[in-house]
Amino acid sequence: MKEMCPNCKSNFAAKDIKNINKNSIFIEKQCPSCQTWFCLNKTLTIIKIIGIFLLLITSLLNIFNIKSQYSLMFSSIGLVGILVAIIITFFGKHETVK
Repeated sequence: MKEMCPNCKSNFAAKDIKNINKNSIFIEKQCPSCQTWFCLNKTLTIIKIIGIFLLLITSLLNIFNIKSQYSLMFSSIGLVGILVAIIITFFGKHETVK
């Protein structure tokens, strides 16, 4: 998958990234061309994590048959949550880290 640096606008493969900072929920990567650190937009990262948690929580509720009369609603909410997370993962905007 190709990534684009928000600073120098160069395209590079994800495997070309050598330095990754995973100290917080905001994963920072360093551009191999201009050495600038960048990450996914902070708001989009939080929305992505919420979408993943929606899928996790609704899946657990369905597995353990908690409020089984709402299982279709739980499945729909989980599907929407993971779709939001996937869309943000593939089409989210990166920004430089200050």
